[in-house]
Amino acid sequence: MLTRTLAAAALIVGSALLAATGASAAPADDDPYGFNAVRDRTDDFVAPLDPGALFGENSYKPIILSPYGATRKIECRGDGHYVQIHECVQYDPNNVAHELRLIPNPIRPIYLYF
Repeated sequence: MLTRTLAAAALIVGSALLAATGASAAPADDDPYGFNAVRDRTDDFVAPLDPGALFGENSYKPIILSPYGATRKIECRGDGHYVQIHECVQYDPNNVAHELRLIPNPIRPIYLYF
């Protein structure tokens, strides 16, 4: 009797998992307007030693602390208007993406290269 109960439970769990994976295999259109899409944001960042980075024409841009400054490609999710910019990466010379972590700062955003 215990064997039949365990077999029935395994069958129920297996069918539930199969149904769940089948349901998640269909692509969901959670972002129909592309507000959360990955975009090239290289021009939106400034290195701290760039001209006008601290005071001047680029003083509104987020600062990036990276060995490449703002010279290598930076991609982020979010459009910056409807969806806040998040999940940023910067590519090294070998086109390997490295995470950029946002450091909490009340004055202006600072992203650190990892």
